[in-house]
Amino acid sequence: MFLFTPLLQLTIALCFTSALSNNCRCTFGSQCWPSNSDFRTLASKVSQPLIYPTPPATPCYNSASGNCTDVHAGWFNAIWRSDQSGAAEHTNWEAYPFSNGTIEACYLNTTLGVPCQQGGVPVIGVDARIPKDIQEAVKFVGKHNLRLVIKNTGWVSHSEFVNIGINI
Repeated sequence: MFLFTPLLQLTIALCFTSALSNNCRCTFGSQCWPSNSDFRTLASKVSQPLIYPTPPATPCYNSASGNCTDVHAGWFNAIWRSDQSGAAEHTNWEAYPFSNGTIEACYLNTTLGVPCQQGGVPVIGVDARIPKDIQEAVKFVGKHNLRLVIKNTGWVSHSEFVNIGINI
């Protein structure tokens, strides 16, 4: 029996590789990126609504998206971070470094004077609760040539949840 506890997340990530080569994955914003219709079809095949992760520091730039005080209180707390669909265990994985040396990220330190950007945080995701959700997400990734990465707390028990994200 394949038993999942409350939350498994599969998230589609913002990928920055070129889509010009047959070996490269399709990226967000590219012509090959799945259409809204494709995502509606995926949403109809999974048990939970699609999710739209944001970088965990976003509320410190936009109060409408949450409470910055909560972000500061939880920033170094692994359990808090695992509950955030856009957070990674190590903050460096939330940033995206470009080959020209620039970095796209959303920093906790808002005094740096840089905007909060998506960085390496997924742009869309599947909140997988049953095996079929994972199967549909993986099929979608294959069909649309998207990158697949799994985010998991690594903790599985009947009283805890598993937070698995697949960045596509």
